Amino acid sequence: MNFSLGKKTFLLIVCIAAVISTLAILIYSKGIRDVITSQYEARSIDISQLVAGQIDTGKLANVQKAILEIYNKADNKVQSDQWGTPEFDAYVAQYAPIEEMEDYQTLRKDLRKMQDVLDVDCLYITWLDSENECYLYMIDAAYENACPIGCIDPIYVDLTEFKKNPEIFYAPNISNTPEYGWLIATGTPIEDENGNTIGISGVDISMNEIVAQNDRFLFYVVMAFLTLTVIVSVIGIALVNHVIVKPINKLSRAAAQYKDNRKVFSELQMKSGDEIGTLAESMAQMENEINGYIANLEQTTSDLITAREHAELMNRAANIDALTKVRNKRAFDVEVERLNAGQQPYGIAMIDLNGLKEINDNYGHEKGDISIKMLCQIICQMFKHSPVYRVGGDEFIVILENGDYVEREALIRDIKETFRRNMEDTSLPPWERVSAAVGYAVHEPGSNERVENVQQRADEAMYENKKAMKAERKL
Repeated sequence: MNFSLGKKTFLLIVCIAAVISTLAILIYSKGIRDVITSQYEARSIDISQLVAGQIDTGKLANVQKAILEIYNKADNKVQSDQWGTPEFDAYVAQYAPIEEMEDYQTLRKDLRKMQDVLDVDCLYITWLDSENECYLYMIDAAYENACPIGCIDPIYVDLTEFKKNPEIFYAPNISNTPEYGWLIATGTPIEDENGNTIGISGVDISMNEIVAQNDRFLFYVVMAFLTLTVIVSVIGIALVNHVIVKPINKLSRAAAQYKDNRKVFSELQMKSGDEIGTLAESMAQMENEINGYIANLEQTTSDLITAREHAELMNRAANIDALTKVRNKRAFDVEVERLNAGQQPYGIAMIDLNGLKEINDNYGHEKGDISIKMLCQIICQMFKHSPVYRVGGDEFIVILENGDYVEREALIRDIKETFRRNMEDTSLPPWERVSAAVGYAVHEPGSNERVENVQQRADEAMYENKKAMKAERKL
């Protein structure tokens, strides 16, 4: 079959325009989707982890216990695919008393506040029933169509990544359903103070707006390129290279570079006055709109990081004793877990201030605080290479490590002598004549003895020292 030059030119232009248009659309679409997806994934992870870190685990543990008591006793566990049936309504009605719990109402209120501040579609907390391979909804912060307490959903995500990264229970999962459209969901384990998982912090973020905007843009691009193909076909081969090929190639390169440079279309400045110029302006306008949306996502991510850093700072402050500025009982409990998990040698010294009640009664609690701080100062100066903890009003614990562990007997003698001299110094006011009972015990290398037992032996030695000191004063 013979074709005229006009037909061949037309077919050639159509083929070239179609190929270039398709490549440009695919490259630009992939670049946009990659950037948007990565931003949404990072944001969903940050929000899920932030909620897991901010939720009151004590209240959640109470709510979880009450829900599981009902759940475990339920004879007929109806899953969410029967939503709206009499069986489903009867099943979830068993959990109605939970909604009256003060802890539940407080947690739901807190979730809704975070949901509103973070501007996400839904925050919720579930429980994983690994035996039956399903999720149990405990708290849903949605204002409308919230999943009721006890609602059961099957496990629909791959938990393989959770085994590699326990900080994220299930990695960001993007779905598109008739009910919710484009949605990204992420879950993070919520752990109590003992490290036990008591729930999963879930977050749903809608991507409908940005996906629809991107689809509209792609539609405009497709229509513009089709229009250009027809126009260029009419103009002829003489104008193909100047009017069509070069501008399209420039747009294609710009689309490919968008991921690295988000101002490529604005920098093109293609004001040719024709359809390609209009297309370039549309791309630049759409680029500006998408860049603004991405900038908002990045700002939100930055705010989340700041909030997380603040939470970490507050957590560190919770381990410091307000009066003496040394570590407190909470920090000591964490250290006990570390020592019990290891086999390294260490010692525990128990130090108890003498006469604090008399100082408080006779001179006031402010003087008593001075005595406690002076005792702490002496302890820290003596045990320079070991952590010091204030575990009671007038009681301190020192975990003897490193050089202090090696020189423990000499250090114990020195600190007792320091207390003796200080007590006999009549030039000092009574609240500065600090005296304390001291006892210590050692965990031998390779021993399976737990910290609690070593601490008890040190405590017994300290009380023996206190009895001896009392007997000496009576003499």
